[in-house]
Formats: sequence, C-alpha cells, structure tokens
Amino acid sequence: MAQIIKTNNDMENDRLEYVTNAFHELKNPLTTIGIACDLIRTNEIGEFNCDSYLDIVSNECRRMKNIIDATIKALKHNYFDIDLNQNCDVHEILCSVIRNCRIDNVAVYMTANRYKVRGNYEYIESAFRELFENAIKYKSGQPLHLKINTFNKGDKIHISFSDNGIGIEKKNLEHIFENGFNHKTSGYQYSTGLGLYYLRRNLQRINGTIMVESELGKGSVFTITLPLIV
Repeated sequence: MAQIIKTNNDMENDRLEYVTNAFHELKNPLTTIGIACDLIRTNEIGEFNCDSYLDIVSNECRRMKNIIDATIKALKHNYFDIDLNQNCDVHEILCSVIRNCRIDNVAVYMTANRYKVRGNYEYIESAFRELFENAIKYKSGQPLHLKINTFNKGDKIHISFSDNGIGIEKKNLEHIFENGFNHKTSGYQYSTGLGLYYLRRNLQRINGTIMVESELGKGSVFTITLPLIV
C-alpha cells in the first residue's frame, strides 16, 4: 500500500508540475498578442502590414488553445502519456518560431544537413521560444542582435542562440537552470525563474541538453543539443 501511495503522489506531482509549466508557457503568446495589438493601435507596424500582425495574433491564439487542451488532458490522464517519440523537424520548428518573433535583427545559419529528431514538438518549440523571449527580456541598451546556428556533430544536431545582451555573471552560470532562480543583473522584475528550469527539464525528457556560455556585458550563447533519428 505504501508503494501505491507513493506512486500516486509522484503522478500527482508530475501533473502539478505540468500545469505550472503550462501556465508559464501561456505568458509568451499573451505577451506577443499584447505587443502586436499595441503596434496595430499606434500604427507602429514598420515593414509589416496590419494583416501580418493579425496573422501573428491568430497563430498565438491557436498556440494558447493547444496549451490549454494539453493541460486538460494532463489533468485527466497520466503525465507520461505525453508523446515523447514524435518525428520532429528541427529546422521547420525553428522557422515557425522565427516567423512570430519580435526581433528585427536575426541572422540564421541552418548549416545542419540532418535535422530530424525524435522527441516532442511542443517541448522543442517551447525551448526555442523561451530563448527568444530571454534575448528580448535581457537585452542591453544597444539594438538587439541574435544569431542562430544549426550544425551537426556526430549523431546530434546543435542549435545555438547567440545574443549581444547584458550577459550573465560567472557566479550565476551554474544556477540559471535551477527552479525559481532569477538573476537580478538587468533589473527585470517579472521573471518567475521557471523558464530555463522547465526548458532543461523538458529537453532532458527527450534526451536533449542545453549549455550556456556568457560574460557579463558581452552577451550569451545558449546551445541546445538533440539526438538525431538514425
């Protein structure tokens, strides 16, 4: 009986963690929708026309619906019912995220010849979105520049995100993936400290990893590694 109770508690903890992660994931599309609406309202739409921003709003609404639907399913079923063996095209997912990003200066170099992985589409998409959001959130006083590279090494694909943001203090590098950790360098007050924690946890569930290199005042490089379908 003790073992059954422990198993049930573990399952409930998994569901709770999933729901918490889902609520965190809802923030990104809500933020995107808010910014798009503000730009339309003030006519500050740059080279994009109004229809382009309405498309972004529509896409983000669909994403929110998918998150909510998945959360409802997690409450009804075992957390581990989530499909972690989907065939995923990393380049396709990356292009989809880039289309909805709010960064003008993005240089993309998709040099990987092999980019099909087995994992979970939402996990990979969420990881890319989180790194885009962080690049915006922790930008420096200079115009933001983001460089994305994909390349193969062995039987893996590496996806690196390099920015010219505020960077991370050396003493904080080993802590940024911890639950609830929020470095205060930028003075940004609205971070929950959950984003990078869940990003790494989700990548681990599909046998992926994430590494960071950074220097305060000189930007950061986050590199995601995923095993290829062989």
